Amino acid sequence: MKCRYCNSMESRVVDSRQTEDGTAIRRRRECEKCGRRFTTYEKIDVAPLMVIKKDQKRQCFDVEKIRTGLIKACEKRPISLEQIDELVRSVEMEVYNRFDPEVSSQAIGE
Repeated sequence: MKCRYCNSMESRVVDSRQTEDGTAIRRRRECEKCGRRFTTYEKIDVAPLMVIKKDQKRQCFDVEKIRTGLIKACEKRPISLEQIDELVRSVEMEVYNRFDPEVSSQAIGE
């Protein structure tokens, strides 16, 4: 891994652990040349999922649109942000597990 301070390609991993949500690995590295430490993250590269709109236009799947819509729909109900975030994570996992590489907006709504 290239050192961000001296551009040396020689570094070693000092510490490695999963992030709290388990979606990435955080690595502390130390440059062999200058001795400075820096952090890198390794995560799965997800190919963009395309949503086909009613008018047949395509756009990238944006989980924030689902979150925003749910917040708006639940603002006068006794539903916490944690519950909404859990539902959003569940919907996102379901969409990525069931559809590849395109999905209709109608299928997401169901």
